[in-house]
Amino acid sequence: MPDLLLGTEAGVLRLQANGRLHREEGPPDVALFAHAADGPYALTRDGALWRAAGDEGWRLVNPRPVGDEAWSLAADPRLPGRLYLGVSPALLYRSDDGGKTWTACESVRRIPGYERWTFPPPPHIPHVRSIAPDPRTVGAVYIGVEEGGVYRSPDGGERWESLNEGLYWDVHAVLPAPDGRRLFATTGGGFYRSADGGQSWQHAMAGLDRRYTVSLALSSARPERLYVAAAATPPPGWREGANAALYASDDAGARWQQLRGGLPERLDDMVSALVAGEDGGVYAAAGGTLYGSRDGGATWQRLAAGLPRVRALLLAA
Repeated sequence: MPDLLLGTEAGVLRLQANGRLHREEGPPDVALFAHAADGPYALTRDGALWRAAGDEGWRLVNPRPVGDEAWSLAADPRLPGRLYLGVSPALLYRSDDGGKTWTACESVRRIPGYERWTFPPPPHIPHVRSIAPDPRTVGAVYIGVEEGGVYRSPDGGERWESLNEGLYWDVHAVLPAPDGRRLFATTGGGFYRSADGGQSWQHAMAGLDRRYTVSLALSSARPERLYVAAAATPPPGWREGANAALYASDDAGARWQQLRGGLPERLDDMVSALVAGEDGGVYAAAGGTLYGSRDGGATWQRLAAGLPRVRALLLAA
């Protein structure tokens, strides 16, 4: 079982295979994680980029990669040095030197309909909330825009194709299956799946009794097995608790079943991070609580509670 990194409002915690949890010296807080060819990267809430440099520990790469507010961070491990940042106002930045320098993919602003993208809370500024490299094509990348839909670039952000036929445009996460043909998306209106690389979408809600879907995970060892976190309402309705739950699908998102087996019937804190490993391990963070399963989600344990708020999870290689 690989170690698990927890990105919290008080820095990085590492959960070892033996169950020991300890804090690592490095970022003062963590908003986002990404795993690149040269190891894990972390972005702080104020935008500083750090990298875990093996035995040397965490090292500051860039105190302020971009001036915009970051919402998503990703890496393409097939391309050494390739990182992506998604920001508000909606734009993608690309780095090819491990985060030292960044280039704005201005082509995003030329996507037809860009001027109509929005975001519910005032001042209604959209953002790139999700980034996922295309497993079929080195250098190709998907982005999910809240609110604006899903787009694919075949060349690292120079050109874009709209993939929004039948998709609700309030996108929270976009994730391709390992085969690259199937594509999955969580949105403010439920879960969507595509069998043709995003050319068309199916609204797949069988078994999902909560519509506000956010975190999404799959394991390459079991590509038909998906996990999703969903709440009953959008965030304005969470004042009395998020009323959230975890669900799993064994048929690539066609049908869903709520996961129990040690989980609360409803979570008052929304699931902020969800990861699945190739060994059957699944981990979910909600507020300051970490839940884990070693059998693909059939049974769960509360691994830690009372932690600083957890914002990101990453399985260490």
